[in-house]
Amino acid sequence: MKVSPRITLLLFCCLLAYGRTEAQYLNPRIAEKKVQVHSAVILPAKVEIRKESAKGSEMMVAESEQMSKTVSDSVGQTLQEKKITVLKSPFDESAGLDENHKYLLANIQTRYDALLPKLVDKSKDVKKARFTLGDEVMLLNVDKSTDVLVFIRGQGRVFTKGKTAFSLLNPFSFDFPLVFITIGVVDARTGEVLAFTKPVAATKVIKDQKSLNKLITKSLKKLPASS
Repeated sequence: MKVSPRITLLLFCCLLAYGRTEAQYLNPRIAEKKVQVHSAVILPAKVEIRKESAKGSEMMVAESEQMSKTVSDSVGQTLQEKKITVLKSPFDESAGLDENHKYLLANIQTRYDALLPKLVDKSKDVKKARFTLGDEVMLLNVDKSTDVLVFIRGQGRVFTKGKTAFSLLNPFSFDFPLVFITIGVVDARTGEVLAFTKPVAATKVIKDQKSLNKLITKSLKKLPASS
């Protein structure tokens, strides 16, 4: 029986939507264990969740804030399982940041966001040690024992019932609810990107902590544990 191109493409999209991919890329200094990670500071995460309906898209502010915290906690848990100490971030909202620290954090976060498209599009270049934020990262003045800074970014799309029905019934729609997360591990002294991962999964992980933890754990599987 001959399968139409549309059905083949639809099956591929379904696999992408409901399967999981955990692409991981390591800087040779990490892969060859020339640098070991013993401690990390996780900077404030930015995970945006949007609700898609037949009428359009809108940001889910509360859900985005909660997801940012949930993903950050999951990353922290995974690092601790690798015997990497997660140090208290001086940039937690509860820390009551002064204007100077707010500016420094915003500056480094902006620098990372500017680099992120290249990290996503040319991820393999992480293996060639081609990405860095520069030694300005030292201005963050985190704990002196900090080996790496962890940057978390993400985007997710959840569908209303109407949008879901439209996507399933429309023969020309290959639109699916997905969550795309990126995790960057950056040398806290040189700013060099030591590891980068970009897992993709169905948005059910947003409401399933166990599935999210599993996704994050798999996405950081290649990052060596602290010896």
